Amino acid sequence: MRVWLIGAGNIGSVALRQLLKNPAVEIFVSDPSDEPEAVRDGLIERVDLVANISPVNVNEIARRVRPDLILLSPGIGEQGFGGVEGSKALSDALNYETTVASDYPCLILSLSNHS
Repeated sequence: MRVWLIGAGNIGSVALRQLLKNPAVEIFVSDPSDEPEAVRDGLIERVDLVANISPVNVNEIARRVRPDLILLSPGIGEQGFGGVEGSKALSDALNYETTVASDYPCLILSLSNHS
């Protein structure tokens, strides 16, 4: 199975730790930063693609990545918004729109199980 993990920050790293337990899972990681938390923590050497993923480009990139499943870290839409009022709602909306626009199975990772 090939999984595209979009976002290798805090929540993405939690998912990555679980995915790495299964050698049958091939993981492709993208993040807007070339040194997200997963790289800094040594989970991965580098991200496979440094890019902002949005409803506009998700399918173009997915056709190259060829994932069986896309996992979208909830923080990826917050990149660059800082403390702008309403940024959480905008981030949530962008993440939702990305999943809807995707021609591939796409799940938004939940914060609810993260401690």
